[in-house]
Amino acid sequence: MSEVIKAEWFDIAKNKKEKVWSWLHNEYLPQMQSLQGVSWVGHYEIEKHQNRPYIEGGPMKKETTDPSVPTGWQNVVLTAAISPEVFFGLNNTLETLIKANVDRLELRDNYREAVFIEEQVVNSPEMRVTPYGMGPPPAMQLGNYNTDKPEDDIELAKWYREERFPRVSVSRGMIRGRKMVSISGWSKHGVLWEFTDLPEGEFTFEPRFIEADRNENWRGRHVLEYVTHAPGSPHAGRRVWPKTNN
Repeated sequence: MSEVIKAEWFDIAKNKKEKVWSWLHNEYLPQMQSLQGVSWVGHYEIEKHQNRPYIEGGPMKKETTDPSVPTGWQNVVLTAAISPEVFFGLNNTLETLIKANVDRLELRDNYREAVFIEEQVVNSPEMRVTPYGMGPPPAMQLGNYNTDKPEDDIELAKWYREERFPRVSVSRGMIRGRKMVSISGWSKHGVLWEFTDLPEGEFTFEPRFIEADRNENWRGRHVLEYVTHAPGSPHAGRRVWPKTNN
């Protein structure tokens, strides 16, 4: 069994945030959650990137400057489903719900979306906090990007298996990691890192992965040398709906 993940990135004007969030949390997202084939839905408020290197000592992170790629980042909604048919099937109920609410959904600025299937799922020390398929994690980091050349995908796949996945399996406070590839959207590659919390003042979980170094001795290039992220990616945030128990 695997899940299909739809990611939606968007901004909301400050003077409309309270009203839009209230509608999302009390009407739209619960309706989405109730649809056949939808496993879970989670809304996250994203932390703004701070003015310091994304990875200390690493290359500068590249982001696309393509003007056709929307730049929304403040909010991320994740929807997990049992099949791509939930998102792309003929006359599906999710599409009907979206069409019925198009006027309110237009209040989301700089909107972008993508649908991913799972390439690999790696369980982590806190996997019991949110068992697979049982709901959205309390905190997460969502990265989405493209490699610079098709042949870079080979080195990327090896890097994940030789360095990143071993660290995911032991990272402090981590529930699981998902490496994904897209069915639709700007980016071919996606990663969803699920955590129990995101401490105040933090905007990335990369220090956790550095802390989890297992002497893998990766001999290839640094991954940031040959990938280009979507605007603001990776996005780390805390779940605001459904409300956490904290």
